[in-house]
Amino acid sequence: MGVLRGIGTGIWRFMVIFSFIVNLVLVVVLLLAGLFIFQIKAQVADPLIGGLHSTAAGLDEATIDWVIPVRDSLGISLDVPINADTIISEVTQIGDTVIPPDQQIAGETVVRLTRPVPISISNAFIQSNDLTLRNATVDITLPEGTLLPVALDLAINLETDIPVDLDVRAVIPLGETQLADPIERLGLLFEPLAIGLHNLPNNFSEAGTFAAQVVGGEITADNAANVLLATDGTGFNANPYDPWTGFTQTAGVGYEDLMAQTYPTQSRPVDTGLVVPGGIPALDAALTDRAQYYVDDQTPASINAQVINTFGAQTAGAIPPYTYLGNMGDIYIGAQEGDFVRSPEDATMPPEGDGGTGGFDSQGAPDDTDSSDTNTGGSGIIPTPSSP
Repeated sequence: MGVLRGIGTGIWRFMVIFSFIVNLVLVVVLLLAGLFIFQIKAQVADPLIGGLHSTAAGLDEATIDWVIPVRDSLGISLDVPINADTIISEVTQIGDTVIPPDQQIAGETVVRLTRPVPISISNAFIQSNDLTLRNATVDITLPEGTLLPVALDLAINLETDIPVDLDVRAVIPLGETQLADPIERLGLLFEPLAIGLHNLPNNFSEAGTFAAQVVGGEITADNAANVLLATDGTGFNANPYDPWTGFTQTAGVGYEDLMAQTYPTQSRPVDTGLVVPGGIPALDAALTDRAQYYVDDQTPASINAQVINTFGAQTAGAIPPYTYLGNMGDIYIGAQEGDFVRSPEDATMPPEGDGGTGGFDSQGAPDDTDSSDTNTGGSGIIPTPSSP
């Protein structure tokens, strides 16, 4: 028994000494961390979290400004019909001669001789008063400038290669494309953390002021989000939060007059009503412009599930699901391979979960998808597929 008691006493003393050493080390670490916590915030946390949010904000504000060289040739082969089978309602002028409409005949075109034209007529019958000539030969010269009514009905075949030498400038704001959604999602993952770090104390003096505001009731659970997530300088940090300050090069210079140009109405994007998913739900709901998505136990996911059903039902047959559910790339590849379905009537919609997102099944391309005569082979230019 004495031996066991001695062993137990030794273990107890070891645990006491070990616990004391561990606690001492933890206290030292905490003290050191406290001394360097503001340096860690300024040198590590802020650049890392703030940098990630800043990158997303910069992508959302970025613009692609690029000149695309188009060097190719367009092969043209067509028959151009030329005829005068029209109703004449305007005055025709040939050289100095004016021909009013009442002297013109529908189906005729008046031409003017550019040089004297000799005409020889054999076996002519000529009768003038008492003079009659039979089987006579008559030589006549029509002078230059003589007007002759003729009827034209012919086709001119035109075959040529027209060289294309264009520099097409494209100015594309990323925030106006579907890239805006994943970029915004990336930003929302870090936005509350980046803003919160921005509004936390930067030194012991500010930490004391912050603690005094908490103890004094100026910062409470009700207004903590307003203090820590304010971006206009009204929170604890009086400096406004600006995640992106600008770019190293410009975009869109001299493009102002073209920005007002419209593109075909049928090609304009349609607002689906889907919501960009946020980051951490509790922090995401604390953002001012995101709180509306969490009212009445809603979440962005539940809103999107409802929108997909209602929007899909409202636009069935008019807007294909692949245009907003994310598989446009697969459809586009199918178009290049000749498997693009041109119309909803020729397609079947797979149910959600069976084949993905309800895109069109491939059933073979119609005849008019053949692009063998577009003369774009080897040029690197991919024609845009027609809308189904």
